[in-house]
Amino acid sequence: MNGNRKESGGEERLPRLCVIVHSDFPFDPRVLRAVRVAIDEGWEVDVLATRQPGERAREVVEGARVTRLPITHRRGAGVLGVAAEYLGFTLLAAAQASLLAVRRRYSAVHIHNPPDFLIVAAAVPKLLGARVIFDVHDLSDDMFAMRFDNRRGARLFDRILRLVESGATRLSDFVITVHEPYRRELATRGVPPEKITVVMNTVDERLLPSARREPRDDSFRVVYHGTVTPPYGVNLLVEAVAKIVDHAPDVRLDVFGDGDAVPEVGALAERLGIAGRVHLSGRYLPPVEVLERVQNASVGVIPNLPVRFNRLALSTKLFEYVALGIPVVSADLPAIREHFSDSEVLFFTAGEVDALRSALLERWSEPEAAAARAQRALQRYQSYRWPTQARRYADVLDRIDGSRGT
Repeated sequence: MNGNRKESGGEERLPRLCVIVHSDFPFDPRVLRAVRVAIDEGWEVDVLATRQPGERAREVVEGARVTRLPITHRRGAGVLGVAAEYLGFTLLAAAQASLLAVRRRYSAVHIHNPPDFLIVAAAVPKLLGARVIFDVHDLSDDMFAMRFDNRRGARLFDRILRLVESGATRLSDFVITVHEPYRRELATRGVPPEKITVVMNTVDERLLPSARREPRDDSFRVVYHGTVTPPYGVNLLVEAVAKIVDHAPDVRLDVFGDGDAVPEVGALAERLGIAGRVHLSGRYLPPVEVLERVQNASVGVIPNLPVRFNRLALSTKLFEYVALGIPVVSADLPAIREHFSDSEVLFFTAGEVDALRSALLERWSEPEAAAARAQRALQRYQSYRWPTQARRYADVLDRIDGSRGT
């Protein structure tokens, strides 16, 4: 790091970063990874996040001072509920960030979307000299279309979300996003390419299990972890598992995560007569715990449906399966296809249950071929590893730190 770190009295002051995310901390892996990088780089970090029942309003986590605002992040709410939650959090975050900025004089504010209008929380810190980083986890108009595209007025909301995104990227000094397809899309939407940095959602390898556990049995264990919501295709996965029981009698499915589709997935397993083979955690697990539970799976599945949002989605779980050496079966969608080939991942036609069934049976019947694909995927993954991505984020912080006082 470099830059002017002297206060007016001559004492050294570390650069200060305020991270604002409409999500739970430290359970959002991307936010946690970025906070760790900032602290490793010598920054003081404050985090403003949502608050789940039973969580402390304030505590120090991973060296960062965390303030949890009295807004609970609820998945699967209707459009009015989502709007109220986002607006409420944004107003509280803006007020808190403004108060902190007066005392703390931040060097930078890192805003994680969604929502894009959360950028307003950086207004006062920016006026006081902070640089603004806007982190595009997802394209907000695509997220809206995924959940509400069939609603009345959807096209108008789509245009409004594009305008809000444009305003957010203009007000920010740096734009970060999760992969090259998003970078290209943002550039076509008018964001200057030199303003965009790709920091991929790969695995902080400190979270990987330190010792590989032996499988508890010889069953064919299919796993999915993450958000359980209709567009992510967990229902499709349950249907496919039901269709292979006669061929693979030892099959079972573990689903680790929460979301609005959990009750529907459980009910579907009951109707198909495989409830005893399907385990639903029904809750999110800390990153370390979920990776421990996922390891030694026979196959990790990315069952995303072919909806607008998923065309450019590149799931973190994909990298986690690969890093753990787990063979991957994935929906054949553009962003995933851009990062892995047929020789590394077993693709199936997105949204087609019989195609997924066939892919699972191929994995079950050809274990040596699956192991070879997993090894090649791990070799490809070397260029995506977190140390490379962390350095990109650290470079953004260095540019901010280097510009202080100049």
